[in-house]
Amino acid sequence: MRLRRKVCLLGAPGVGKSVLVRRFVEDRFEDEHEPSIAMSIFSGTVEVDDVSLEMMLWDPDTSEASGQYNRSFISGASGLVFVADATKPRTLDLLLEAQTKERGFIGLRPAILVLNKTDLTEQFALSDAQIAAASRPNWYVVRASAKTGYNVREAFTKLAWMMLEARKATG
Repeated sequence: MRLRRKVCLLGAPGVGKSVLVRRFVEDRFEDEHEPSIAMSIFSGTVEVDDVSLEMMLWDPDTSEASGQYNRSFISGASGLVFVADATKPRTLDLLLEAQTKERGFIGLRPAILVLNKTDLTEQFALSDAQIAAASRPNWYVVRASAKTGYNVREAFTKLAWMMLEARKATG
C-alpha cells in the first residue's frame, strides 16, 4: 500500500530544519545553504511493514519560531517534526512554550522532537530536566545530527510508524 501524508517542521531559525530534511531526503549535508524562501516542500519515503509512506515535508521560512504556529500551516498535517538545536537550550524552551500555548490546534498529532547537532558533543547544552520536559507532551525524542546523519532516518521512520499507528486507531 502507498500513502502520502503532510508533515510540518517546526523550530526556531537556525536549528537545522532544512539541513535535517536534506539529509533525510537526499542523504547529503551542506554546511552552507540559503535559508528557506517562504516555504520549501520536500518528499521523502519510508517503508514500514507493507506500507510505503511518502512524507510531504513542509519546511517554512520564518524569522521567529512562533510564526510557524498558525492554523493554515499545520492544517491537514498528519505528523509534526519539532527541531531544537542541542547546543542552544533556548530553542527547546521556545518549542515547549509554543506547544503549551498552541495545544488547541496542534492537537495530538504524532510528533517527534529532534535534538539536532548532537555531533557537537562538547557544545551540547541541554539539561536532563529539559529533555525530560520535552518527552511529556507525548513527543518521541531523538538525538540526531544532520551533519553526520546520525539517527536522521531513524527519526523519520519512527514518525512514519507513529502516523500509521494513529491511522489504525482512527479507523
